[in-house]
Amino acid sequence: MNIIKTYYRNFKKQKLIYGITIGGFAISLSVLVIIVSFLIEEKSVDKHLPNIKNMYRIKQADGNAQIPKRIYDPILSSAPGIEKLCLISKNGAFYEYQNKKEWALVVSTNKEFLDVFSINIIKGQNDGLLESKNDVLITESFAEKVFGDKNPLGEILEFGNREKKSVRAVIPDPDKKSSLKYDVIFNIEQELFTSTRGYNEESYKMFDAVFLLNPNANPGETERSISDILKPYEGYEEASLLIQPFKEVYFDLKGDNDQFAHANLSMIRLLSWVAFIILLLAIINYVNLTTAFNNERHKEICIRKTTGARQITIFSQFLKESYFSCFIALLFAIGIASFFSPLFYDLFGREVNILEAVKNRQIVVALILILVVVGGVTGLLPAISVSRYNPIDLLQRRTKLKKSNFRGIYNAFQLFATMSLIIGLIVIVKQINFVKTKDVGFNKEFLLSVRLQGETYSKANVIKEKLLQYPNILNVTGTNGRPFGIYSTGSGSWTTDSIEYRIENVAHMNTDTSFLSTFGIKLIKGRNFRLTDNNVCIINKKTYNYLQLDDIEGKTIWDSKIVGVAEDFHFKTMYNELGFIQLRYSPNEVTHLNIRIRGNDIPGTLSKIKSEFKEFEPGMDFDPVFYDDWINTLYKREEMQAKAIKIFAAMALILSCLGLLGLAEFTTVKQTKEIGIRKVNGAKVFEILSMLNKDYIKWVAIAFIIATPVAWYAMNKWLENFAYKTELSWWIFALAGLLALGIALLTVSFQSWKAATRNPVEALRYE
Repeated sequence: MNIIKTYYRNFKKQKLIYGITIGGFAISLSVLVIIVSFLIEEKSVDKHLPNIKNMYRIKQADGNAQIPKRIYDPILSSAPGIEKLCLISKNGAFYEYQNKKEWALVVSTNKEFLDVFSINIIKGQNDGLLESKNDVLITESFAEKVFGDKNPLGEILEFGNREKKSVRAVIPDPDKKSSLKYDVIFNIEQELFTSTRGYNEESYKMFDAVFLLNPNANPGETERSISDILKPYEGYEEASLLIQPFKEVYFDLKGDNDQFAHANLSMIRLLSWVAFIILLLAIINYVNLTTAFNNERHKEICIRKTTGARQITIFSQFLKESYFSCFIALLFAIGIASFFSPLFYDLFGREVNILEAVKNRQIVVALILILVVVGGVTGLLPAISVSRYNPIDLLQRRTKLKKSNFRGIYNAFQLFATMSLIIGLIVIVKQINFVKTKDVGFNKEFLLSVRLQGETYSKANVIKEKLLQYPNILNVTGTNGRPFGIYSTGSGSWTTDSIEYRIENVAHMNTDTSFLSTFGIKLIKGRNFRLTDNNVCIINKKTYNYLQLDDIEGKTIWDSKIVGVAEDFHFKTMYNELGFIQLRYSPNEVTHLNIRIRGNDIPGTLSKIKSEFKEFEPGMDFDPVFYDDWINTLYKREEMQAKAIKIFAAMALILSCLGLLGLAEFTTVKQTKEIGIRKVNGAKVFEILSMLNKDYIKWVAIAFIIATPVAWYAMNKWLENFAYKTELSWWIFALAGLLALGIALLTVSFQSWKAATRNPVEALRYE
């Protein structure tokens, strides 16, 4: 109770200082509470699976997360330690039930999936599931959505290929912490959709592969036994397989086209570093302010020491006060975090319920550890400093407030962190604007894409002709996939003019005679497609140059005759270099209609487009996407990072300002007598201000000198993620330095002005 009374008494004397220290802690700890809650939730993804310790994924050593279906049996025969192996392919599918048509998330797999992922059966028989091609398993929420209170077992669902599938069982919804989400499970043999990889004339159906390993088996031996299985297949001569613990899959971003959700590792790393920096700034503030204002408690310390208080008692008192401040700040932090957590929804991609999170045992333990560590670290230095005071020196005022370079270094670090965040924010925003406005090689203005669904697949050409009858629709072309959403790639080798060529990762896109005109892409050699063409293609300039073709006459690529060469255009994000692409003439095999419209009466034009699609598929989800809007969304991750840095830079700035206020107060108290003597001898206010502020300018300059190379290196590494990047201009660093200097001077100017305009008589009486 004594510590609470003492704390309350000092709080009344120095409300502002205690408010700053507790407020600073509360702000930083609220951020820490939100981030820790998010990180612990991220770490718990897939941990609910009963077999998680023995679950592994097979992937290619180059990072590709999918393997060909045909090596299923060879893997099982080569690795006896594998108990159950399931292949997984996930996609969206259009289903119909009683004239109701909607989209569902579908997983195509084999029966071992149920054992590997420990799927329970709510309704239906356990035996023989997924053994028939027409079997369907549906989740509980999907059953309620489609069938209501009706028993779904035996009901028939019709999917996009008009295949009728019978509901065999109802299973639980995927856990909210699962990286694999689905509404419906198909038998693997159905052909509704597959991911394929082509190599020359070979075509491989690709799946993710997850298996259960015998607890007594050695994972290393299992990996060695399957590592060379791919090598005999064409195109895989250099490929090898490895196995990966399934608990690591969520945090693996190297997988290509795999079926699982993944963590945003760059955001997690950013949040972790920022949480550490914000907390460090708060600790520095507490130490700075506490040691600076302990001068006001000299009388209290003197009385306690002269009445017999030991050094350890004084030390313990100040350490307890630190813990008490941290505890109060933590309570405020939880409230602040609960109130502001919705602001972090866009950063995390989901809501973080703080009040629910603090019920989690792991989070409670984390908060206790934070309280113990932070309270100890912040209280240690002030406690040691004060406990060493000599009471005689205190009474005779021989204990002076000495100038401490460490205090300036602390503030320089705060300014360094703030400047680094400001530089990072400017660079990220500049890069986002750069990639959004960079020429993509085709006219993206007033160009929209509509996904075909249900009956519209077979009626694409009819819809195209009807749309072209509207004066506000300039052109229409069908594509299988679309730029920035390629569905198919291939690799291979062939011989032309006695020269063997090998080319990897060529994008394939089926289209028609209107593609080039609709997208505004120039043809630089050869001709466009003709209605009478068969088995022909157009390649882009990069592919043409790579193949070193002097002429395209009589040239083929994978038995497809090259009839034209188009100007290069971007069909991947700016993370990647311009790639190879083969446009194939196949107007009847398309998944999207791309429509160029006039800029006037856009709502009316969209309404007419919608009515044409609805005529053939009334239940379709009409969701047109404008290319310029869609391209902007491709860099959402970077926009999230910019938003995060913006929030945290503001917090770092606030904490830095609080630290500067502490340093300013300390400086003015320390130099009170000097200021009085200077004023008595005729010093002007401006001269006093210059004397007081020169140290802050020095520490800003030091922070700028350190922050510039560190931020330059960090942002250079970040920009390496992009094939096309902005420049790190000198003005970015200069602007950050000027902002930091201006804010620092504004922050301390009020304290400096008070000291400079103080009556010199009062200043001299101070001593």
